[in-house]
Amino acid sequence: MILTQENLIKQIAKREDINVVLVRKVFKSAEKIIFEHLSSTTPSENMTVKVLNGLNIECNYIPQKEIHTFSNFICDDRIWAKPKLSRYYNKKLNGYVD
Repeated sequence: MILTQENLIKQIAKREDINVVLVRKVFKSAEKIIFEHLSSTTPSENMTVKVLNGLNIECNYIPQKEIHTFSNFICDDRIWAKPKLSRYYNKKLNGYVD
């Protein structure tokens, strides 16, 4: 089963008895704010955004480097984001925590 963002928006709107359009606007705004913060990662400071309790997005800055194989490649500097699920959240999913 896949829970899409659109299905999640509809469920939130129904459960909280608010307009779907309003929930969609909140999601879009949250997505833009999260993107702005993650894209502001610098070489001296990594960025972590705690999206939900137990779900984080960690961003690291990876500097430019050269790869020496049969020919030389230059990999541009970039930001690398990865999701993290806390150990507590995993335990909670498996029923070990109330």
